[in-house]
Amino acid sequence: MDSAYCTILSKTRLFQFLALIISLNNVTKGNFRFYVLCVDEESYNLLKKINWENVHLYPEEELEEHILLLKKERKIHEYCWTLKSIFLETLLLKHGDINRVTYMDSDLYFWGNPEVIFEKQPACSVLLTKEEKYNPAWKKSFIKTLTKITGKYNSGFISFKRDQNSLACLKWWKEKSIESCTILFKKQVFGDQKYLDDMPILFSGICDITTPGINIGPWNYLKYSFSQQKDIVLLDKTPLIFYHFSGVRILENNEVKLVHNSESNLPFIYKMYKKVLKDVVKMVSMIDSEFDGYATEEDLKSYW
Repeated sequence: MDSAYCTILSKTRLFQFLALIISLNNVTKGNFRFYVLCVDEESYNLLKKINWENVHLYPEEELEEHILLLKKERKIHEYCWTLKSIFLETLLLKHGDINRVTYMDSDLYFWGNPEVIFEKQPACSVLLTKEEKYNPAWKKSFIKTLTKITGKYNSGFISFKRDQNSLACLKWWKEKSIESCTILFKKQVFGDQKYLDDMPILFSGICDITTPGINIGPWNYLKYSFSQQKDIVLLDKTPLIFYHFSGVRILENNEVKLVHNSESNLPFIYKMYKKVLKDVVKMVSMIDSEFDGYATEEDLKSYW
């Protein structure tokens, strides 16, 4: 296997990461390799106890000192966004058997095998995920403004092939993210994400993902009709590969809260996801009853 996945993980995203791994295991029959950079001891120690064979851990201490210092200057989510390009580059440079590495946010959940995405576009150095913004209540002017702020792409799923185009692009993204990775709109930067708009302009081999059924989330789920045939979830007539449960937060009483959208008109997959999360919380409590992965006050703020 020459393809690998990775994420950046803090303890308040661990429950969702475990749900992600469960979904990947279901759609790949365990045939995947996942690298995790843990930004706190709690998440690292918990995953070490679980000891999944295809999940490989990187402690935060392996980062260079000047990167670790950024943790004191940035909010935790800004710091984690900063680390995406750094970790992606590290994996490609350190593991010669990885031909393609794909970053995934921990709040993704899969109903289809993501490998079909890469098989469809094998020549692309970098695969970008367009963030289609749609809501019947939104005016076109609002969508245009929102896109101007957050960018055309979503950095929650981005894939880099091992070649010169990809490594050059990663180096540039890393330098830009270290320079600035703020959520403040007045900075003309949206975390690590707005930089993606410039990648197709500055580098060769940068492609939009053409496979349908990806990156459906709070920004566009109202565009689709959801149905189910056995284990397959359909968007209209297209199989759903993954849904991005952005804004889902788990509270201490095991309540699941949404910070980016309301509870009304949600597709049925939210009910399925909430059940998986509650099962995961029970599993973790049996492994380590002291583990606290619940949302903080900062987590409950909506930033877009």
